[in-house]
Amino acid sequence: MRRRLAVVLSVLLVMLVAACSLAGAQAPRRGGSLVVALGADPEHLNPALTTSYPAGAVGASVYSGLIWLDEKGRPQPELAESWTISEDGRTYTFYLRRNARWHDGQPVTSADVKYTMENMLGPYHGRFSNAYALLEGIDTPDDYTVVLRLREPYAPLMTLLTVFDAPILPKHIYEGTNPLENPANYNPVGSGPFVFREWVRGDRVVLDRNPDYFEEPAYIDRLIYRIIPEDLSRALALEVGEVDVVWGLYLPASELPRMMANPELDVWQGVRIPSLYFVFVNTREGALADPRVRQALMHAIDREQVVEQAFMGLGNTKVGPFGAGFFWAYDEATDYSNLYPYDPAKARQLLAEAGVGNLTLRFVYDSARGPFRTAGEIIRDNLRQVGINIQLVPLERSVMVEQVYTRAAFDLSMQSFTSSGDPILGYHRIYVTAAPGTPFVNATGYSNPEVDALLQQAVSVFDFDERAQLYRRASEILARDLPVLVLFDELATEVSNKRLRGQREALDVRDRLERVWWAE
Repeated sequence: MRRRLAVVLSVLLVMLVAACSLAGAQAPRRGGSLVVALGADPEHLNPALTTSYPAGAVGASVYSGLIWLDEKGRPQPELAESWTISEDGRTYTFYLRRNARWHDGQPVTSADVKYTMENMLGPYHGRFSNAYALLEGIDTPDDYTVVLRLREPYAPLMTLLTVFDAPILPKHIYEGTNPLENPANYNPVGSGPFVFREWVRGDRVVLDRNPDYFEEPAYIDRLIYRIIPEDLSRALALEVGEVDVVWGLYLPASELPRMMANPELDVWQGVRIPSLYFVFVNTREGALADPRVRQALMHAIDREQVVEQAFMGLGNTKVGPFGAGFFWAYDEATDYSNLYPYDPAKARQLLAEAGVGNLTLRFVYDSARGPFRTAGEIIRDNLRQVGINIQLVPLERSVMVEQVYTRAAFDLSMQSFTSSGDPILGYHRIYVTAAPGTPFVNATGYSNPEVDALLQQAVSVFDFDERAQLYRRASEILARDLPVLVLFDELATEVSNKRLRGQREALDVRDRLERVWWAE
């Protein structure tokens, strides 16, 4: 009898605790504004023309993709409410929502999808362009059906169809114009959860809640992106409540311990989308055209010191040409920690063999990225020990993009690329042959037909073990040629106001901000 009574009391206690928990759980609340810090102005507000982080951040809330990726990287319906894929992996059919409208009231149709892919994403987007090269055709049998026909299977296509890599833009706004010069690039008309209100350069981009959004309208009334170039100013703005969120790209690592101790702030750390930090080497001419010099640079740079002092330990230096975030694309035999350990004596030996002395190099970086400055100072000190002088060249982001990707006016340039969930999407562009002028692709001048062929072959391989063999062979070449000095894989960090709820519903933290709300 006592045992039965104890069991009954235990059950009642569990039910009481559960009831209290449900009563204490707060339902999402509407209203208020969300202020997000950006380190630089976007160059424009058209994410179909660039893979730039600031443009993607704003664009993700103004525009929509066919799908979005949840926190586990699984495709979820956005403009496309459903889809089918043929057994041979070459035909994708998307059925669009019938209630999606542009912010000017016009319906979103299959014509918009076809126009965007053919006239903007294909020619200008650094990641989508690789998939576009495999498209045999885009069919629009009716206003709400889109059929993508591929010449051969493309393994990561679904991952690519988000607002970051395949935002859909309004045909009626862009048709008959030069998309690079259309005024809508600065006054966008999207279909997303927020409507563009204003852009005050150097200060803010303001978006308002879209009451006619095709999904549930946003919880918050207004989304403000504050442009704060200085690291310390971003940290202080967060601490005094002028900013609500600082994402890892713009988070001053040196301020992280203080933020972690602040009871009003929430610090999140983890790996969502593997991201690679590296240095582009301009291999076109001079000493840097010699692989031995590039190998010397790799031996001379103390990558552990860079991670510990510039990025507060938030990185993994045991990486190869494609990082280590995808286990099947990583091979310990081409791990740079094994091939190129920190060894100034070896670096001096390689420089002597190449006949190089008294070398001066320009190190170009985005001035809004504070850790890049610290990393540059460390690299400058490292290379000075082997007789190489470094001139640090901090540039405002749009100027940096022009100098590195259009004019090739650099010797070394520190960059970071997201993988977008698959190395085909985010990392192939680091190495495949690219003509000058496209932002955020291979800026080194390096061109190796064998590497191009191996990576192109990987594009149509769905089996990870088979793809691993192709990456292994490409890595052997890249680890020898070293057109890019891979430094580390990022450990992501984000700091926000403790009262914020609903964050990180999507794989990319910049997405689904309409689901964010304020707790009491």
